[in-house]
Amino acid sequence: MLWSTRPTVMIGANQVVDLEIDRAKAEAAGVDIVRRSSGGGTIFTDPGTLLYTIILPYGEQTDPKDVVRDHLSKPVISAIASLGAAAVLEGRNDILIDGKKISGIAQFIKYGYLTSHGSLLFDADLDMLSGLLTVDNEKITSKALRSVRSRVANITESVEEKNIESFKSALLKSFKDPNRFASYELTAADLAAIDRIRKEKYEGPQWTYGRTPSYTFHNAGRFPGGRIEVFLDIKGSVIQECRITGDFLALHPIETIEAQLTGVRHDKKSIDKALAKASGNADLDALGSVTLSELAEVLSDISK
Repeated sequence: MLWSTRPTVMIGANQVVDLEIDRAKAEAAGVDIVRRSSGGGTIFTDPGTLLYTIILPYGEQTDPKDVVRDHLSKPVISAIASLGAAAVLEGRNDILIDGKKISGIAQFIKYGYLTSHGSLLFDADLDMLSGLLTVDNEKITSKALRSVRSRVANITESVEEKNIESFKSALLKSFKDPNRFASYELTAADLAAIDRIRKEKYEGPQWTYGRTPSYTFHNAGRFPGGRIEVFLDIKGSVIQECRITGDFLALHPIETIEAQLTGVRHDKKSIDKALAKASGNADLDALGSVTLSELAEVLSDISK
């Protein structure tokens, strides 16, 4: 699917809205605030941004990283090359031109299918983007970044053809490789079901703004797989409620791991024991490439 939105900030599945964006500024500007089902960080999209979604059957032999490399980034990089620019896949999930990010990719698994999707900054309002999104201090310190605006770019900055419809055509041509995908046209029944799901789940404030418990313990850490932040409500040394947030690239909902930690004593030994039960479980994909030991480090640092 190739699609676009009106001005929107799109929060990752495990992020806290007010920690990621200037909410008052977004609401004053009439910018939509939505949450997606995949992990990763917050993005800004508008009519100058193209979004692409690929849905593939998911089995035990499916490697989501291979899907990113072969089924998403290759067609995108090929389409950009047809306009005269060289793009590369770098890091966890970014496509860059001349060292600046023009696309991010995220994924999630449900009902035996892997949904992979990304955004493409073609001619987006980057001033709006930088004015709405925030960057945590750890990321700035670790990567010596001055601002959101300093490390993103529009594709139009690197190509002569600045018509978004021409770029759409190039993308569709690149994605419609019969050796890679089969095409499917959404039916009226499909569209009605999509609209029903939107109204029942994604339009509601509970989905968008989520929950952060009345916490007595809060800690965070940044690792190669992303940022992890925990909010625990602890009573009598026992975790009563657990909320794990961050920009880690989750493939499954984090609620499974949160549930495993609820009712556990808040000490390193008990937390390690609870997390060890999850070892080898597919639900570990809820952490993306963040490890259990890294999560345990954030959960059990009682000096914080």
